[in-house]
Amino acid sequence: MNKFLFHTDLKYRLSRHITFFVIIVLVFTLVLFSRSHGQNLGKLLYLTALNAVFFLGFAYIMIFVIIPLFLPEKKYALLGLTFLGIGFLLSVVKLSISDFIFYSSISPEFVGSQGLLNVRYILVNTKDMSFIVALFVIVKFTKDWLITENQQKSLEMKYTELKLRLLQSHFEPHFLFNTLNNLYALSLNNQHETLDVIQRFSRVLQFSITESQKEKVPVSEEINMIEDFVRIEQIRYGNRLRVESSVTGDYLTLMIAPMLIFTLVENCFRHGSSTDAGQPWISLSLACEKGRIYFEARNSIPEKCNSPITIQEKGLLKLRQRLDIIYPRKYSLTLSEGSREFTAKLELDLN
Repeated sequence: MNKFLFHTDLKYRLSRHITFFVIIVLVFTLVLFSRSHGQNLGKLLYLTALNAVFFLGFAYIMIFVIIPLFLPEKKYALLGLTFLGIGFLLSVVKLSISDFIFYSSISPEFVGSQGLLNVRYILVNTKDMSFIVALFVIVKFTKDWLITENQQKSLEMKYTELKLRLLQSHFEPHFLFNTLNNLYALSLNNQHETLDVIQRFSRVLQFSITESQKEKVPVSEEINMIEDFVRIEQIRYGNRLRVESSVTGDYLTLMIAPMLIFTLVENCFRHGSSTDAGQPWISLSLACEKGRIYFEARNSIPEKCNSPITIQEKGLLKLRQRLDIIYPRKYSLTLSEGSREFTAKLELDLN
């Protein structure tokens, strides 16, 4: 039924117009038959069909020719004059062919000595035709507007989905490259630790490839992936890097858009410890309360670092864009810079 009403294929459009024409003819034939005092039904059907051709012809000329010709150019006065002019001319033709015979045979008392083909009846018929055709035009353009609205909403949803996928596909190649280098080095010295890193690396990749494409994932899965990621990075840095982390509150039933918290954690390594040749440190804290999460990521800043907050603000731009799309007006992301540390705080309402 939906295809029949809204599909733009030629067969559906023809079917709609033919069905509409038949319904109009049948309805008006029955109405006239009930008032015709025993007039022949076949003759009424013929006369009604002939009248419907003029009405619908007028409507089609306006919808498919005149309105597309003048409306885009904003020639409203010319559009109105053309509308009335065509209505007047078609009224003359219609009264000459159809209505004179119809009214004279059904209701001769309404026909004057000059018949129906005079200015008065032509103007009245023009008014009636114009009113009905105007209704057809309104219905047609209302339907087109609804179709356009649905198409626009569909395009907006697809665009938003595509934009989210592009924003999520941000895994840094340097992480993969560094991890593979670390695995090679470990394989030469420590086979047991190599197996552990491979398992963690596999889980991180699995999450980034499959889970990150989902609309929501359990907060617990995001936490587990972050733990694996941090452990891999700690092996890379060895004893030189100190990482502190804490998770409090009930998060087992919470769902979150994937890779949000991870992005802040990754940012600590990318713009913090990776640029610090000394003794870098990272502090991660996640608290969950009544469907809200409070996450804080702090990292050390090297002594010689130009505008670290500007650099990290650019690095977290994609995260802000994702939050704006997924959690509009339900989040707060603040960045602050101390003398030797950088802090990112995310408050997010998951209800």
